Amino acid sequence: MEKDWTPQQPQFDVGIVGGGIAGLYTALLLQHKGHRVRIFEGTDRIGGRVHTHYFTSEKDQYWEAGAMRIPKSDFHKIVDQLVEYLSSSQRNLPSDMQVNFIKYVLTCPGNELYINGVRPEVQAFSATPSSVHWDVPPKYSNKTARELMKEAIGPLIDKLKEDFEKGFKEIVDKFDNFSFRYYCSSVMGWPDAVTDFVETVTSQTNQFTLSVPELVMQSMDFDITEWRTIDKGMSRLPQAMAYLVGYKNITFGARVTKIRETDDQRVSITATGYNGSINAIFDRVVLAIPPAALKMIVDRPRWSVEKEMAIRSMHFEALYKMGMRFKTRFWERLKPKASEGGQSTTDLPIRWIVFPSNGIGEDGPGVLLVYAW
Repeated sequence: MEKDWTPQQPQFDVGIVGGGIAGLYTALLLQHKGHRVRIFEGTDRIGGRVHTHYFTSEKDQYWEAGAMRIPKSDFHKIVDQLVEYLSSSQRNLPSDMQVNFIKYVLTCPGNELYINGVRPEVQAFSATPSSVHWDVPPKYSNKTARELMKEAIGPLIDKLKEDFEKGFKEIVDKFDNFSFRYYCSSVMGWPDAVTDFVETVTSQTNQFTLSVPELVMQSMDFDITEWRTIDKGMSRLPQAMAYLVGYKNITFGARVTKIRETDDQRVSITATGYNGSINAIFDRVVLAIPPAALKMIVDRPRWSVEKEMAIRSMHFEALYKMGMRFKTRFWERLKPKASEGGQSTTDLPIRWIVFPSNGIGEDGPGVLLVYAW
């Protein structure tokens, strides 16, 4: 975000499909440049994948049903700039929309590992195949998951750190058609049992079917040591953005069904709303929705074969994320090791148990998160 937010003369009427973070951010930028915007959101709320569920109005009685943590990295400077802008005194946000970072604890000494019915005295990345009775060839049995991952992708990450643009192009050129599982087999020479072990203790089920560039970028993110989340819930971010965009410029419950180019080189949008059909014409339209949603807009302009193929090919794995509220934060009182943040890992269906970073050390009820991949 630029710091000079002085409005300029309006130039275009812009329709934005999608009221998630991308759509709201687009709207703020366009308004800053003097354009008029209207967001079409298909549901009854803004935020998209950012969604905080509040059990009660009591302090810290919520859980993040969507995005929940932000690494402090160069890739996320844009988020820092956005929060700085939202937090500036000139914005005059209501008190229940103030956006401030708090520390997010990624790991904690009390975080446990439970694999193969074994509970070793180590955390996930420090586990070895032998510590969880995982049958692998002897030369791998005492290597930690962290060591194995470093052997596999350490050189690739080093290339990115040295020269990101050059390194990323090289990785894509060589390995974009490789799943990470195939890479482990064909390049690293790992037996399937080794790959299965590393995936189970460090990642979600079937994560290694992703491409090598995807896994490298994800691993590079999680190598960051400093993480943040937003005090009182991630939903404060889109709520503050929507407040500044102006609710008069957001149409809720408007599911876009048609996008057409007009004879005068403008764009018409048709949406199904709470009170029937909505029709509007704009100078430009921005589609700020995921490919899965875009595929459902059948009546729209067709793009290049490659772009259409990319839209059709985008696949999202199923994930069940649950929040559970307890009378006490018992996990912070366990002896000898408490979990004050971080997460525990298991091969049971629940897979990850996340201990939220908000409210650590406080008395009263608390919330746990469960990821079932």
